[in-house]
Amino acid sequence: MKRGIALLLAALLLLAAVPALAEDYTLAEKLYQQAVKESAFRGTLTLSVSGTGTRAMDGVLWTALKNLAPRLSLSAEHTTTPYRDEGQATLTLTLDGNPNATLTYLYDEQLMAVSGTLLGGDNVCYSAARAWDVTELLEALLSDGSVWPPVWQMILAVENAPEEWKTRAESRISIYKTKLNLWMNGYAQSSVGQDGATAYFQFTCAIPAQALKAEIKQLMVDFYNDNELLTLLREVVPAREAAVYLQPSMMTDLFSALDSLQLNGNLEIIQRSEMSGSPLLIQLSLPFGDGALLSHLKISCAYEGDGQNWQFAGSLNSGAAFEISCLITDESIYTGSVKLTVPENENESFVVSDQAAMNTVAFDYNLEWEPGEDAYTLSTDRFSREIRGSLLIRPLAGNLPEQSLTLEMTMSSGSSKRSATQLNGSLTWRDLESGASISAILTSKTAAPFAYTTPSSLTGAMRIDQLSADALAAVVQSWAQRAQSYFASFALSGMGLTIPTVTAQP
Repeated sequence: MKRGIALLLAALLLLAAVPALAEDYTLAEKLYQQAVKESAFRGTLTLSVSGTGTRAMDGVLWTALKNLAPRLSLSAEHTTTPYRDEGQATLTLTLDGNPNATLTYLYDEQLMAVSGTLLGGDNVCYSAARAWDVTELLEALLSDGSVWPPVWQMILAVENAPEEWKTRAESRISIYKTKLNLWMNGYAQSSVGQDGATAYFQFTCAIPAQALKAEIKQLMVDFYNDNELLTLLREVVPAREAAVYLQPSMMTDLFSALDSLQLNGNLEIIQRSEMSGSPLLIQLSLPFGDGALLSHLKISCAYEGDGQNWQFAGSLNSGAAFEISCLITDESIYTGSVKLTVPENENESFVVSDQAAMNTVAFDYNLEWEPGEDAYTLSTDRFSREIRGSLLIRPLAGNLPEQSLTLEMTMSSGSSKRSATQLNGSLTWRDLESGASISAILTSKTAAPFAYTTPSSLTGAMRIDQLSADALAAVVQSWAQRAQSYFASFALSGMGLTIPTVTAQP
C-alpha cells in the first residue's frame, strides 16, 4: 500500500512538473524569442468587408474597399540565426493570388538595407550603418533649416537605456533632481482648503518664464562641467545628438537659442492631498515658445476613490484646441471623452457646432482590455492565452454613427521549448447603426529558419546615410511619389479599373 501511494505521489509530481517547466517563460516571451531571436515567423493578414455601406465612409470609397478586400492579402515573414544579430524581414502584398508589391529589410551587425517594389524595384537596394538614425528620412523632407536635431531622441535613449546603466547614472542624475526641488521650493506656496467634506493641503508653484530660463542656464553650466555625467550619457545617446547637446562648446549657442525663445506663460504645478497624505490632485501647466506646435498644455490627474481621472487640455498655434479625459477605475476599463476644435473643413467628422470658422469634434468612448493569462491544458499538452479588447465610440452629435472596434487574439504553443507558437486573431470595426463591418484576420506561427541575405554581402547598394541632405530628400521624395501613384491605382481597381504594374526606375 505504501509503495502504491509513493508511486501515485511521484506520478502527480511528474504531471505537475510539465506545466511548471514550460512556464519558465510566458507565451509572449516564447513568441518573441522564436520569431525575432532564434528562428523564423510567417503570417498572413486578410480583409473581410460586409454590409451595404456606412455613414462613416464615402460611398465610393466603401464600394472600392468592398471590391478589393477579397482580392488582397498581406504576408509577413522574418528569419534569423540563433546567437547572430542578423536576419531578413519581408512584407508582400498579394492581389488575386499573385505578389503585387514587396518590401524587404536586411540587417547584420554592421549594416541595414531595404529594397522593394515601391523603392525602385527588388534589384535596387538602399543601405546604411546599423546605428544610423532613420528619422533623418523624415527630417530631410521636413527640415526648417535648423541645425538642432530633435532633443526627444536623446530623451528616448536615456529612457530606454539598460537598467545597469541607469543604476550607474542615478547618483549623478539625482544631484540635478535635488537642485530642481530646492529651486522650485523658492516659488512654492502652501495652503489648506475644503472640498465638500474633504479637507486638503495644497502645494502651488508658479514659475515665471524668465526665472525658468535662468534656472535652465544654471543647470546647463553645472551639466557641462560634470564630466562624469557627460561621459555616461555618451554611452547611450545617439552620435548626432551627442555631437550637439553633449559638447560643452555648444553651451553658448544653446544660451542664445534659449534667450530667443518667447515663452507665452508660466510653468505652474499644483499638488493637492488629504491631511492624511493621500493624493487628491496633481496638475501641470506648461508654456511653449512661439514656434512650437503647441501654445499651451495642461495635464492633471484627480484621484477619485480607487480610480484616477486624467485630463489633457491644450491649444495649438494653428488655433486648434483639444480636451481629452480618461477615467481609470481598474486595470482593464477606461472611459472618457474627446473634444477637438479644428479649423473649418479640416475634419467633417463628429461635427457638433460651427462658429467663427471652427468646427468642434466631440465623442465619448469606453475601452475595455483583457490581456488574459497563460493557461495549460494537460490533455493536449499545450499552453494558450486569450486576449480581448473593445473600444466603443459614441459621437455626441453630427452625422456619424456609433462605432466599435474589437480585438480578439489567441496565442498557443506546446509545452516543449521548441514547439512552434501560433498567433491568430482578428480586428473588427463595426458600424453599430447599419451593421457594416471591416475585419482584418491574422493567421501566423513561428517556423524553422530559412535562407536569407545579409546587407554586408550586397554589392551596388546606395549608402543613404552618406548622402547630403538634399540628395537624401530627393531619394525619399521619389519613394513618396511612387507610393502615392501605386496606392491611387488601388482605388481605381476597387472601382473596376485595372491596376497598372509598377516598374523599376533607375
